[in-house]
Amino acid sequence: MNLKLQAIQIDPANPFANDLLNRQGEIENLSILIRNVNSPAVIAIDSRWGTGKTTFIKMWEQQLKHEGFDPLYFNAWATDFSEDPLVSFLGEMNDGLEALIGKSDESRQAWSKAKAVGKQIAKRSVPALIKIATAGVIDAEKIIEDELSKAMESLAGDALDDYLKAKNAITAFHEALTQLIDISSKDKPVVIFVDELDRCRPTYAISLLERIKHLFNIEGLVFVLALDKKQLGHSISAVYGDGIDSDGYLRRFIDFEYQLKYPERKNYINSLFSALSLDEYFEVRKKYQELQYDRGYLENVFTMLAECQNLSLREIEQLLASINLALRTAKENEYIHPALLVFLVVTKNTHPEQYQNFVSETGSEKETIEYLYRIVPRKKRLGDFEFECALVEGFLIAAKYSRHQQEVSDDLERHKAIIASEESSREEKSYSEIVINVATRPVGMGRGVALNTLVERIDLISQFKFSEEG
Repeated sequence: MNLKLQAIQIDPANPFANDLLNRQGEIENLSILIRNVNSPAVIAIDSRWGTGKTTFIKMWEQQLKHEGFDPLYFNAWATDFSEDPLVSFLGEMNDGLEALIGKSDESRQAWSKAKAVGKQIAKRSVPALIKIATAGVIDAEKIIEDELSKAMESLAGDALDDYLKAKNAITAFHEALTQLIDISSKDKPVVIFVDELDRCRPTYAISLLERIKHLFNIEGLVFVLALDKKQLGHSISAVYGDGIDSDGYLRRFIDFEYQLKYPERKNYINSLFSALSLDEYFEVRKKYQELQYDRGYLENVFTMLAECQNLSLREIEQLLASINLALRTAKENEYIHPALLVFLVVTKNTHPEQYQNFVSETGSEKETIEYLYRIVPRKKRLGDFEFECALVEGFLIAAKYSRHQQEVSDDLERHKAIIASEESSREEKSYSEIVINVATRPVGMGRGVALNTLVERIDLISQFKFSEEG
């Protein structure tokens, strides 16, 4: 029994064996681009947070190895504790380039030279103003004017000297790295994947981009940046101010942009049922006649909410893991009302105030149904998601009807009026009929919905926290 999702394992022998998002076609097409692109080049894989970028580039990395490349993977976010990204980048490359460097003395010498020069470049990147502090110039008021003038003249001279040395060092770094690639790259570009760039602190992310542009603009190198362009734009604005054209700034560094295709949520959710052992859970319940459709109800309602609220893959994973925990607290023959359970769990996480209003003793279903109508547009409510939305609405009514033992529900009366009206469309009448059937016979045999039990179950799982790295 799996209570939470494990990180997807990339099989070196078959990179797409656990491909839940059908990425193989995209990766194979991009691999062709890598073979034909004129290097140096920087390719951005743009997609919002939580959409599977890391899994995508790790599968791509493994696929390139199959095709004879020697790609490297660099997690920027894992190294942004470093003051200068060049230091951490060279450190990570030192291990990753092992296969590329091989045992050739010439290639090892070239890489050693590149590292040594790189360290010097990193040292010289310390702002010149730090020299003032380290020189003991603390109380400016006590410095007479001519001494200050001499200090600034000396500082200007040091800055010019540093500039010339840095320029020469960059040239030397280019030469050493070019030599390494010429010796070792087997007529294929060296592909370097940079992941999680948009999660770094702003100054680190921008510094890394600038390092890539100025130090690694070398024939034979192709960088692939996995990022959320919108989020990275916020980082740029945080450093340079809101007035900066972040798109224009990024175009200085990126040659090609690829928008990652958003996968079919329904297929992804279906695959997660196996990963979380939910198929096994619901298979046992099928022997009880009134519970045999629980799996379908849960999956379809969850899919409706995920699509209508544009949930990211990460959000889908975490919410389904929470729902899985809630299910495991129920006996195998217990009514769990999956459509209502899913709706309440998702609502508590996305719109907690709406959830609290509904589950409170004084809350009614009316406002919550209005909320449901807002997140599931009329076209979908009477179309693709007719049954799922009506199912949720019926349970919302039944939950309050059961709790307060009301004889009349205003919402039920509204649906009865829709059915009776000659002006109502066929779709409207069909929807209302489903709502009434569910609300008046929520689980069969006259049983009601124990909302208190559901709330206790949801409150219990709320004590659990899921890591973003899951």
